[in-house]
Amino acid sequence: YRIIYYIEGIIQGVGFRPSIYCYAVDSGIGGWIRNCSDKVELAVEGTEEELELFIENLDKHFPEHAEVERIKFFSKEPVSVKSNFRICRSEADSAVKISIPADLGMCRDCEREILDPDDRRYGYAFTTCVNCGPRYTVVNSMPYDRCRTTLNKFPLCPECEKEYTDPGNRRFHAESTACPVCGPELWISGPDSNEIKTESPVLYTVEKLSEGRVAAIRGIGGYLLAVDAFNPEALKLLRKRKERPDKPFAVMAKNIDVVEKYCYITGKAKNMMVSQVAPIVILDVKKNLITTLKYLSPDTDTLGVMLPYTPLHKLIFENSEFEFLVMTSGNRGGEPICIKNEEAFKRLKGIADFFLCHNREINLRNDDSLSVVQENNIQVWRRARGLAPNSLKLNFNSCENILAMGAELKNTISLLSENEVVLSPHIGDLETPEAVDGLKQVARCFPEFLNRKPEVIAVDKHPDMHSVKIGKGIARNENLPLTNIQHHHAHAVSCMAENGLNKALAIVFDGTGLGDDGNIWGGELLYTDIKNYKRLASFDYTSLPGGDAAVFHPVRQLAARLISAGIEPDKNFFDFFNITASEYEIWKLQIKKGINSPLTSAAGRLFDSFSSLLNIAPDKITYEGQSAIRLETYARRAADKKYIPEVFRYDTYLKGKLFCVKWDNLFREFYNRRIWDLTVEAKEKTALSFHKTVSHAALKMVKHAGEEFQEVKDVVLSGGVFMNRILTALVEEELGRLNYNVNIHSKVPPNDGGISLGQAVIAAKQRI
Repeated sequence: YRIIYYIEGIIQGVGFRPSIYCYAVDSGIGGWIRNCSDKVELAVEGTEEELELFIENLDKHFPEHAEVERIKFFSKEPVSVKSNFRICRSEADSAVKISIPADLGMCRDCEREILDPDDRRYGYAFTTCVNCGPRYTVVNSMPYDRCRTTLNKFPLCPECEKEYTDPGNRRFHAESTACPVCGPELWISGPDSNEIKTESPVLYTVEKLSEGRVAAIRGIGGYLLAVDAFNPEALKLLRKRKERPDKPFAVMAKNIDVVEKYCYITGKAKNMMVSQVAPIVILDVKKNLITTLKYLSPDTDTLGVMLPYTPLHKLIFENSEFEFLVMTSGNRGGEPICIKNEEAFKRLKGIADFFLCHNREINLRNDDSLSVVQENNIQVWRRARGLAPNSLKLNFNSCENILAMGAELKNTISLLSENEVVLSPHIGDLETPEAVDGLKQVARCFPEFLNRKPEVIAVDKHPDMHSVKIGKGIARNENLPLTNIQHHHAHAVSCMAENGLNKALAIVFDGTGLGDDGNIWGGELLYTDIKNYKRLASFDYTSLPGGDAAVFHPVRQLAARLISAGIEPDKNFFDFFNITASEYEIWKLQIKKGINSPLTSAAGRLFDSFSSLLNIAPDKITYEGQSAIRLETYARRAADKKYIPEVFRYDTYLKGKLFCVKWDNLFREFYNRRIWDLTVEAKEKTALSFHKTVSHAALKMVKHAGEEFQEVKDVVLSGGVFMNRILTALVEEELGRLNYNVNIHSKVPPNDGGISLGQAVIAAKQRI
């Protein structure tokens, strides 16, 4: 008999066909296997008993990185002669099931080869096999075959061709395979983009990094900027050139032993770090790193660390004494990472002293993924290399293809089809023309690669977002329906979707998002059944004197809180916060007359204000969330000292049916405590108690909602404020006492990187 099956899932670019080929040959089964656009077609020939046993044990022979979602029977027919099993040419015959493979970190076998002087790939920076290397970043179209990747310009030499066609070799149909004879090459370019002749680009890079120079290194998904992480002058130089005075730098460690030498690392974090996803993992640092930390991550006691995930990175460390190298995105502030050599020469000029280039072209940007251990589980904060664009399963089927455009900050897009949704890798903040162009490219490429033409466009309700404007343009040009999704509703549903929930109470705490009443929301409790939502509770509104200026200057937000509380500051206040009485009066007038003073309920703004009150916030923030991050750092220090937090005074009231939390008494109380006299230890204790107070308020909001929705026992936590690990733990603890099931993000970021998922799911549900 010949039986044909269709297999769906993440099964292209992971060595699926070679694995099944070897299993079939070993089992004496005839037939074929081939890639189609939306599946793998498997035809098996043999007796009924042989085929039954073969299929029964098929899952035991899937390669490590395959994710098989469905094996569907297609046909059965008798055959007179059993053929030899073979891998057939791929066919692009239909719409793609969402399955573009993710880029994978270097495997152990390839690492062994590049370090073995007797191996023909010794020291070769582009060594890959079916188990590792670039996928998403080199794809030109699907199905995933070498001829449809940027490797197609490197014809295989006889040795590589032999490996590629040998079923017993791990490079059997490894589409990105190469060697020093036939593959991509490294070279060094100077700051003027002219090539610098050197026998070893790797050794040249090591030498210059040792001298304190800044290197731009081209990797899998784009350029990274590197310096010696233990060289304070090099770190200062990079911060100055990149105009990044405070935002943390990620570092790459030589190996896991170095990580354990300087950082505290748990089992789950360690497993994630050494996996082929190889993300940046946020870790608490040990005392032996504190001095250097002020240059690497000035506002925290944590450090983002990753391990070498490409042969090139490994070779740099193996040929040097470096323990840590800064490896930060190769861009200027607000821009996407550079992927082309010419692009890097232009955009990184004045930052990099030299460029370590290569000619394996990158088709799509892919930054490093970022994760953390949140409540003893891994939580993704930036979903990119190694994770995206792996698809997420939903618990319902959409009748249309939905393209969701995401938010303005930490932008991603999502494409939903049937019961799967794919999130693009992190695109970033849409602050520059380059970033906007990056969004346009991904919005065009995703549907093209997957051969899934969008039938509905989903966007945020805020009309001024670049993602909204681009989405509207696509809808207009393609004559497609456009769905506007409220920002915090999308946050809530993104968490519900990855946790498989159909209804929930949602605490959504973030910094901004247009509310239905035209004000800025962000301290919300919603009930949602995905399709619809109801706002049940909120933080009380406060003003932002100067609008965006108040976001960048937190003392303006503090002033608004004090004005609301009826406090008339004295000279101590003005001196302590380095502002003048006339500035304060101007802000007061702005608020009174409603001049450029939008109203906000955002929890993120509450954290800014209280951070400013304790004089922890900077005069001007230099990156998103800086004030809140400093406040969390102080709170964490008190928690580490086992301080038992108190709950500060705040008020609640009803505005119609809306339960509101008012913070005037909190600010009034602490102003009267003479904040300028607080010691550092007192500030730490106060910061922890503030977190406890916010969690207590969240509990009261849920208690109020429970009166109306007694049958709902699932609560989701979403929004960028829930990247705060102390707040998340406190809220989970509070709600656990009331027997609520608390659901947090794991695979999708709690920040705006998850917005597009929520938009896609809501739009699909609303149109069923």
